[in-house]
This record gives sequence, C-alpha cells and structure tokens, in this order.
Amino acid sequence: MGKLYFKENYEAALGVLKRKSFYIFGNTLYAHMFYLFCKEHGAEKNISGFILSDMSKLRDNRKVHILHGVPIKDIDWLAQEDRACCLFLAARERTVNGQLFLMLEDRLDAEMYYVSDFVHSIMFHHYMSHAYENIITRYSISENPYEGISLNITGGRENNLYSYTPRVSQGVLPDVRIFGKSEELDRIYRRQLGDYSYIDDNCISRKKEDGCRCKIYLTRSHFDKKLKEDFYTPFTEEIQVGAALTDADISELKDNIGENLSDRNRDYCEMSAVYWAWKNNRDSDYIGLCHYRRRFVIDEDMINDIMAEDYGAVYTVPQLIDGGLREEFVERNYYLTPEMWELTENAIQKLSPEYLPTWKELETSYFLLSYNMFIMRRDVFEGYCSWAFAILEEIDRFYLNQGIQCNNRYLGYIAELLNTVYAMKHKETLKKGYVCMKILESEN
Repeated sequence: MGKLYFKENYEAALGVLKRKSFYIFGNTLYAHMFYLFCKEHGAEKNISGFILSDMSKLRDNRKVHILHGVPIKDIDWLAQEDRACCLFLAARERTVNGQLFLMLEDRLDAEMYYVSDFVHSIMFHHYMSHAYENIITRYSISENPYEGISLNITGGRENNLYSYTPRVSQGVLPDVRIFGKSEELDRIYRRQLGDYSYIDDNCISRKKEDGCRCKIYLTRSHFDKKLKEDFYTPFTEEIQVGAALTDADISELKDNIGENLSDRNRDYCEMSAVYWAWKNNRDSDYIGLCHYRRRFVIDEDMINDIMAEDYGAVYTVPQLIDGGLREEFVERNYYLTPEMWELTENAIQKLSPEYLPTWKELETSYFLLSYNMFIMRRDVFEGYCSWAFAILEEIDRFYLNQGIQCNNRYLGYIAELLNTVYAMKHKETLKKGYVCMKILESEN
C-alpha cells in the first residue's frame, strides 16, 4: 500500500490524481470533500467510481447507483474486475487504520492511498468559506434563530426571505447562477413559484375574521423523543400517526379512526394525518399540518389575518436547494430511487398530464416547500389532496402489486415534491404566504 498523506506530500498526491484513473472509497462527508478537491484540481475526469464495502449501508438500503454523476460500486464488484487499480480512501484516519485497510488489502489488488483528517478539515473550511463568500457580499444574511444550521437570506426585494443550508458537505458548491447578482435570487424564485408574501408579526393588519375556523394538526408518533422545550402554535390539535401499527396511546386523536391510511404510515409518513384530515374534517375553513419537532412561528393574530386576507395557502419559508431538487432527492440524499422518481412522473402523466411540464421543471428547480407543512384554505386543501393522493396511491399500487411495502417514508418524500409542484402549477392564481419554522431540540 502506498501511504500518501496530502499533509506531508501534497505535490505527489496531486500528481497521482492527475495522471491516473482511480476510485474513491466512501460516500460520506469525506468522500464529498475529496470529490470537490479532485474537481477543483482538474482530476474529476479521472474518477472511475465510488466504492463501498457494503451497498446495504446506503440510506434504507435503497438501490442507488450514482453519486455526482459517477457510478457507485461495492468491493465485490471491484475485486471481480481482477485487475490492479488505484483507490483513495476518503474516511476517518482511525477507520482506515482499523479494520478497513486490512479488509481492503486482503480482497483487492490495489494501489491504495488515503487522505488525513487534517487535510479533510482544511478542505472543508476552504469550501465553506468559498460557499459563503458570494452570499455574504451580495445578500443580507443572518443565522436562522429557528432552524439552527440554516441561514436566512434576504433577496433583492424587501421582505423576500429564503432559508438556505449550504450543501458543501455533500459535495455541492453554491450555484453562481443564483448568487451572482443580488436580484437573481428573487427572479429565480418568481419564475418557479410566482409572487412572494412573507408574513411576520410586524407586517400584518391585525384583522379579525369572526366565525372562520382553523385547525392545524400536530403529528405525534410513539417514536417521538422528549423535547427540551415546548413551543405553542395556536389552533393546533395533536394527532397520533401510525396508530394502527402500535398499542401505544400517546394522543387522544388518532389517524386510525374513520377513513384512514394509518396502517400505511411507514410509507406515507405524516401524509397519513393529511389523509385523515381530508376524509374526516368537515368543519374547518383552514386546515394545516405541523410536526412534533417542527412548528410554525405564528401567533393567533397572524392566523386571523391570513384568514381575513383570504390566503389560499401558507407554507414554511422557501428552502433554497443547491444543485436542484432531483439531485437533492435522488443523487445526493437517496430519499428516492431513480425508479421512484420515474414512477412519480409516469403517474402524473397518466392521471394529470397537464401537470407534467411542471414536474419536469421541478427537476432542476431550486426552491422546495418543505416537510409537508402548510395551512390551506379548505377549497385549496380539497383540490390538493384529491390530486396528490391519486398520484401517491398510483405509485403505492405498483409496489403493493408485487407484495412490497417499502417502509421507508418514500411517499412522504414524494408528497413534499408534489406540494411544491402544486404551488408551481397554480402560481398565477394561488395567493401564498410564508412564515418561519422552529425546530425543537429533543433531549437525546
């Protein structure tokens, strides 16, 4: 094994990267950082693939085969190639010096090198600085007090607020097309989602809408951890999701009464609560959803004003995603497999082809209405649910016909995308508002 530390032998490391084809071992932060390093130094074209010791270690054992446009393979595949190769180990030094090196040495005829923790740290800080540079110089930026590591970015227009978490640790640099000019962020947003209205307690008329009823369902699960703090959201009622799958009793209202999808909660996730509200709530003028840890930063006066001003839907602050939404959900985080993405597209084409161009646009769009959190006027809620659940059930039927329950929340992830697609499709007619979201910290 050639032990090549970038810290001690920087020029030699660059020489190897630039003159040889090689594989990168790993798919964690270290691998992403090393990929960016290779890309910056003109060695991206020499990457033959990413190698894992066990493909089942990918998120929820999904069948993912590509990362940054490069194939992902396992050790067995590389060993069967039966030829010498060059392998860079992008992992913690203590991991490499443990069982990993011995396992690889035993199974591969490979020239192996690894990058030290020290260099990975330097690379991370270098790229994070690069990530913030364009943003800080052109936008009003502040730490998001509600979402922890996220940032609040104010666009070129007053009160246009966006939530942004740099994806540098996932090997994605900020897109220069977004952060090149101060007005560009707003323009890209308006092209995707239309007019913008950020709602906070300083910019409302404080109107009272007497007789208008609002119900926001706060999802609870028997897997919930104890929270360090509570946070009050008005007009809320807890609903236990997946109640049909457990004997635990944690909430008076449960999603397994009336017409429901409670027994499919492992795939539908919080959407089983949305389905329950759609089929069983007949009284509310506005219907919403939040989570036991994710809450709307909103008070009763703001909600009254939203109803008085006749908003069609209120969401969390739009989340800006580097690289586009298909890359985020499929190639980067493995929330969905390529097959699931294709099934969604096929279902839309079959059931509502008028939405297909919007779905296609979503693939490379940058803004996501996250977490299936919303407060919708009843007519909007009914229209959205009728459309979205028909598509989700069509996708679900494909797997059920094969006797498969994925049990990996994939339909909940697809619903996030459908929520955004619905708002995009109706951007000219849907009056939308946005409020901040607070993520509550659990005790462990």
